[in-house]
Amino acid sequence: MANIPNTEYITINKDGVFVGEKPATKYRGEDICWLLGLQKKFADIQRLNKNVAELHVLSSETCGESAKPGNPSGKHGLNAWCRVKFENGNFGAWVFYNNYASAANCAYFCAGDCTQCVRENADFCSAVLGAVIDKQNSQPKQNALTNALKDTDLSKLIGTHKIGAYEIVVRKSGQNTRG
Repeated sequence: MANIPNTEYITINKDGVFVGEKPATKYRGEDICWLLGLQKKFADIQRLNKNVAELHVLSSETCGESAKPGNPSGKHGLNAWCRVKFENGNFGAWVFYNNYASAANCAYFCAGDCTQCVRENADFCSAVLGAVIDKQNSQPKQNALTNALKDTDLSKLIGTHKIGAYEIVVRKSGQNTRG
């Protein structure tokens, strides 16, 4: 996994938008598009997973496969990548979002577009919140959903629950799935 310094990507968290731990309105010489809406979108992402502490967005020379983890370089380019940092200090994998017509367009649009996609695209959200990289040894750890539920008493949630357009079934392992 690439060790890219925080001066090379945008960090979005509850406190604002940063590049290299400094409040930012520009990234790679370009204005950051939809700057005022990024914190609201980040708050929506935190509602999906309360353990998310930050969203990192990168303009990279490295291309990838849409909604798939990869290993981008920190060198500026026309390809947008994002990952999350969890409250426990672990990172999600860098996930490829999209490529743009130019590096300048990528720097301008990537934060807003990636944040929006994590919020609204189930496949992309799953990829970004999926595999967790341990901050100590860069090895994949438990799935983010497992981390989010590990301290939850699921026995109190047995049954079928509807959340928006989704139906979630909680049952004890080995329990017959037929009624």
